[in-house]
Amino acid sequence: MKQRLDKLRKKMSEKGWKGVFIFSPENRYYFSGYKGSAGALLIEEDSQKLFTDFRYVDQAKDQAPDFEVIQHQQNLIEMVCDSFSSYHKGTLALELGDVPASVYLEIQSRLPEADLVDVTAATNEIRMIKDKEEIENMRKGIEICDQAFSHILNFIRPGMTEKDIGLELEIFMKKQGAERIKPNHVIASGPRSCLPHGQATDRVVKVGDFVKMDYGAIVNGYFSDFTRTVVLGEPSDKQVEIYNIVRHAQEESLKAIGPGKTCSELDEVGRGIIREAGYGDNFGHSLGHSLGLAIHEQPAMRATDDTVLQEGMVITVEPGIYIPEFGGVRIEDLVVITKDGHVNFTKSTKDLQVIS
Repeated sequence: MKQRLDKLRKKMSEKGWKGVFIFSPENRYYFSGYKGSAGALLIEEDSQKLFTDFRYVDQAKDQAPDFEVIQHQQNLIEMVCDSFSSYHKGTLALELGDVPASVYLEIQSRLPEADLVDVTAATNEIRMIKDKEEIENMRKGIEICDQAFSHILNFIRPGMTEKDIGLELEIFMKKQGAERIKPNHVIASGPRSCLPHGQATDRVVKVGDFVKMDYGAIVNGYFSDFTRTVVLGEPSDKQVEIYNIVRHAQEESLKAIGPGKTCSELDEVGRGIIREAGYGDNFGHSLGHSLGLAIHEQPAMRATDDTVLQEGMVITVEPGIYIPEFGGVRIEDLVVITKDGHVNFTKSTKDLQVIS
């Protein structure tokens, strides 16, 4: 945690901030180690305080030993502002995207002479580069996803529902050590597989269906992300065509990934292949994204993001083709950028799996 706080304090010094107020659960955990569901951090040049209520005081002291833990009785924001009072004319950086409007207005009213600015860009930049512990958590998550894919291939049968498949995946992954499953769990079959984020329904899977499965195991708070698409029964020529285009786009994108490449140029590698095959209009999302304590972090592998990839970044590579009333295919791997290229954590086969 000390290295993370040092990076934040360096940003504070560069920008002239007197303090940083952390409200979001992800950044509370990232900078302090505290996992409780309530509380806030106030980080200043020579101190760091963690404010929480009676329920979490002991937990906070155990998980955040480098922080002064302060129990608030009623008004959390009042206590934070009082602690910042000696710098009431200084700049206080907040997570403007995560702080509720009511909290922002209260801080503004209690610190009328303070300059309130957004800390989000700074914390996002710090969190872009993952340390060894973060990377290992995500590697373990993908290992669980790979195991779940092998398991589910022997489970799926015509006549069951998308919800049956999703529930089986969730139970299996938790038995393998996942603390939670990512919220936007996608199980979409048949024509519904054209929905990039189609949640599982009571639809019964049938012979001839694509079944697209996008899921992730959360390990120690860190997300993993995995997608494979299978087919029930012998695939049609069109299904094989679509699948092979997506696979080619994904594999060529992986070959191109490494430090020094920009997100936008990599997005064009996969997108260009799909466009040349005549399905450019059927690939509407980015090639991939970073992740960590949130399922979508920066940078994003899209045309509008010129971030240069650096060693320690973890990103997904997930091109897809989605054809209304027909179906869709997505293939997704999780990779970490290394000094010389990248390491792909995802080991599951990309051969089209035909479930008889």
